[in-house]
Order: sequence, then C-alpha cells, then structure tokens
Amino acid sequence: MDPRARLTRDIVRLILAAALLSAPVFLFAEEFDREHILRVAASNGVTAVLCAGLLALLRRGSVEPVARGLVLGLFTLVGVLAWTNGEDVHVNVINFVLVTLLASVLLGRASLLAVGALSAAEMCAIAWRTARAAPGEELTEARFESIAQFLPTFAVVVLVLWLHSANRSKRELAPSDDRH
Repeated sequence: MDPRARLTRDIVRLILAAALLSAPVFLFAEEFDREHILRVAASNGVTAVLCAGLLALLRRGSVEPVARGLVLGLFTLVGVLAWTNGEDVHVNVINFVLVTLLASVLLGRASLLAVGALSAAEMCAIAWRTARAAPGEELTEARFESIAQFLPTFAVVVLVLWLHSANRSKRELAPSDDRH
C-alpha cells in the first residue's frame, strides 16, 4: 500500500474509532433526554457509516475519492451540527479546525483554502445568527465582536497549514541528499 493510501486509511480508522468510542461519553456529557440521544446516535452513527463506506472504497484503491469524501462528509456533518445545536459558534471552532487540518493533510493546497474559506464563512454565519448583545450593546457590535474572537486566529491556522503544505511540496520535489 502506498504511503498516501496508508495515511488515509489510518485517519479514517482513527475517526471511526473516535465516533464509536466517544458516543457513550457524549450521551452522558449532557442532558439525558430523547433529543440528545437521537442527536448523538445520528452524528456518531453517520460518522461511523461514512468511515466504514470509505474504508470499503479504499480497499479498491480509490485514495483520492476517499480523502475527498472524508473531508466533505465531516465538513457537512460539522456544519449541520454547528448550525443546529443552538450553541455559541466558539464551541464549534475546534471542529472546523479539525476538518481544515484533515484537508491540509489529505488534499491539495486549493482544497485546503476552499475548506478554510467555507468553514470561515459558515462560522461567521453562525456567529451572526447566534450572537447576543450585552446590556447597552448593539446587536451588530456583538456580532462583529463574536466574529473577531475566532476569525483572525482561524485564518492564521489556515495560512500556516497552507505555508506548510507549500514547503512540504518543495521538499518532496527536491533531490534527496544521502551523503550525510
């Protein structure tokens, strides 16, 4: 198995294990009601089914579709959960960072920037929708303040990953020096 296929397989397996092992933790981490149980079962179940399907596809040698499917599937899941959970956007930033990191590791630089831009846009939309004004504060001000708390740092993360991928590409293209 080539190194990229092995890395993709290992990441998909890791995410599958995380989906299966974290489900009980999520069940008891918050209110134990019907809606919460269904939400955990759906999100972790969708992740597990996605990963199982991607592993089957990977066995046939389809590395690129598996890598894209994992990033797109997780981006969609994270986006839907973040949009519908009613929580402040800041609770979900780490999930968007994870998807962006996966895009950096598994896909090319253009995909990394696309995932980063889409993640930033979705987080800004969630922040705009969920921000609450403090007493004496205007809602628009609260919205921009919420966005300013995560967007610059997220942008730096995306750009660091982008710069790293550029350097990684240059190292892979450079002739090796085996004289050491």
